[in-house]
Amino acid sequence: MNFEWFFSKKTVWKDFRKNPTLRIIVVITQTTIIFGLIIAILTFSIGFGFKKIIKDKLLNIRGQILLHKDNSEKNNPFFSVKKKYLLKKFLKSNLVQQIHGISENNVIISKNKKIDRYIFKGLYNNYNPIFFQYFLITENQKKLLYHKNVILSKKISLSLGLNIGSNIKINFLFFDEKGSPIMISDKFKVSGLYETGISEFDDIYIIGNIKSIQKIYGCKKDLVEKFEIFVSYENIEKKIFKKIPKKFLVKKIQNNYDIVKWINIFDANIIVISLIIFLSITINMVVFILILFLERIKTIGILKILGAENKVIHKIFLFYIIQTLIPSLIIGNCIGIILLIVQKKFHLISLNKTEYFIDYVPIYFNIHHIIFINLSIIFICFMTIFFSSLFFIHKIYPTKVIELE
Repeated sequence: MNFEWFFSKKTVWKDFRKNPTLRIIVVITQTTIIFGLIIAILTFSIGFGFKKIIKDKLLNIRGQILLHKDNSEKNNPFFSVKKKYLLKKFLKSNLVQQIHGISENNVIISKNKKIDRYIFKGLYNNYNPIFFQYFLITENQKKLLYHKNVILSKKISLSLGLNIGSNIKINFLFFDEKGSPIMISDKFKVSGLYETGISEFDDIYIIGNIKSIQKIYGCKKDLVEKFEIFVSYENIEKKIFKKIPKKFLVKKIQNNYDIVKWINIFDANIIVISLIIFLSITINMVVFILILFLERIKTIGILKILGAENKVIHKIFLFYIIQTLIPSLIIGNCIGIILLIVQKKFHLISLNKTEYFIDYVPIYFNIHHIIFINLSIIFICFMTIFFSSLFFIHKIYPTKVIELE
């Protein structure tokens, strides 16, 4: 058996039981490591959980960039959906995820002597499937966008007193060539409900089939009013156009950029909290090692008298730290992972959906993050013992220890 390991194992637990001061210091150090590890695991998992939920959900509510005709063609705002494929030559295709043709029209709904104004968003059946995957709160998706079917937000449905299967009369508002308002009414059936948590969207948007708007304007089936362009979070602030095509106006959705700023806040929070945790562990380890050296100063002197080299003594103290560190890492990881699993499965900690766009604390379980945190703590502990022992052990002389005794 290795002498350094045997010596450290026999002495540390014996002194731990006999010396109350050493016992208190060891317990405090282990507790600091355990709580630091748990907080670090939760910080990474929750922080990246929020980032993932924001990127996966909130950036798929609508396209980050809208393309529509310029103001000179108000009387003819539509163009062929086939232009979607022609647009690709103007775009940096590696930055674009999806392009969808849509049409939007102001509508008025009168219910219980109450008149409200909304926006009817007409979509094709192949519109961004991620939107329906995350925000639809009804199970049946097969007939959602059939002609004469509409999807209401949960907020609008409660406001109008409607539910799935209810009939609704929608008045489409548009203007003739002279600018005079014209109202055309049509009846629809509520086929589904959605909820994004973004009040700017949930309060005003009614989702339906694009054929409803095409029919009112007397358009061909392949005509759309706008193109929505979806890009990834990493590309959201990059210039995606090689050259903007003629007669197109480009509009960027401001909410998406506010979301990106919010995402960056989580990065800053993760870094700051991690630094505080690692700093507290470092300070605690330095104090622990210095006290351990003072407790073991006689042992160091005796070992040197018996001819032990500094590197042998250094290894003994290294094994002291390992025997203190391993139980802390095991307990901290077990508690941290259990907390993650419980929250991920049962959503015990809830949030205000209006403020956070999600009604529970999201968890992103990534084994690489946990390995990184553990390795960081191990590295801090080893570097602390290395530099402390390098400075302290070399300064201890056997004659000085004998005189001290």
